[in-house]
Amino acid sequence: MEVPNPALVFPANFCCNCGNPQCASEVQDTRITRFFGIGGTDTAFHLPIPVCAACRRTTRRRPAGFFGRLLVLALVVATLFVSLLILSSHVQLPLWINLHSFAISVTVGIILTILFYRMRRPTPPRTSFYQPVRIKNADVQITGPMSGGGHVVYMKLAFTNPEYLALFADANREAIQSGRLAAVSA
Repeated sequence: MEVPNPALVFPANFCCNCGNPQCASEVQDTRITRFFGIGGTDTAFHLPIPVCAACRRTTRRRPAGFFGRLLVLALVVATLFVSLLILSSHVQLPLWINLHSFAISVTVGIILTILFYRMRRPTPPRTSFYQPVRIKNADVQITGPMSGGGHVVYMKLAFTNPEYLALFADANREAIQSGRLAAVSA
């Protein structure tokens, strides 16, 4: 479901990721996905955030959640395990490798997954490799069951850059004080 953005002010003084003053407003497609049993709901927001040319790619990278990281780990472990099985069928490996091939795959898979996510950390002055503005919570009130639309009752935004968080909070003080908006550090 696509929901119109509430009236938020994103000051364009500097990049919300790295702080570069040469920035332009870029629309960041931010989504909230909630899972209920087997099915889930997806709510999309288009936030006009200020980013510089170097940080523009970060607006397209959604941060990986727990299940996404678990899926990466499972794929790495499965690939390593199948590779060990194929290797052992073509080459004579020591007996202890054949006996413990799954444990070896899990151990090496955990190490490789940790290294993969360590390499995706931001390089200063960037504050995030992923989207710099994230929606932590959004309460959407559906206007009509047939239209599929709605409006935002409450939204909680998280910012990776603490300086931009302070600037955003000052610009949207009225909405924050009314309780319709919350701004926190990611």
